[in-house]
Amino acid sequence: MKGPTTVSALIHAATMVTTGAMTSFLAATTGILQNNLKRVIAYSTCSQLGYMIFDCGISSYLVSIFHLMNHAFFKALLFLSAGPVKPL
Repeated sequence: MKGPTTVSALIHAATMVTTGAMTSFLAATTGILQNNLKRVIAYSTCSQLGYMIFDCGISSYLVSIFHLMNHAFFKALLFLSAGPVKPL
């Protein structure tokens, strides 16, 4: 199987960088406007996934995997602690 051409690789990387940056910004902006704590955490997760895609787009795969592992651990703890919190 032949590999991608140089031009198609650049287009793919540029698309991933643009999409990751837009996802991070839109999810963070939407998360700020939420009233429910669990929705804020969910939009934060979406924003962080955008950062991970951004990292992959700039060929920083180790940073992306490290971010994924840290984010999964701490977000799981955050969701567990947010469970018993009652809204005002």
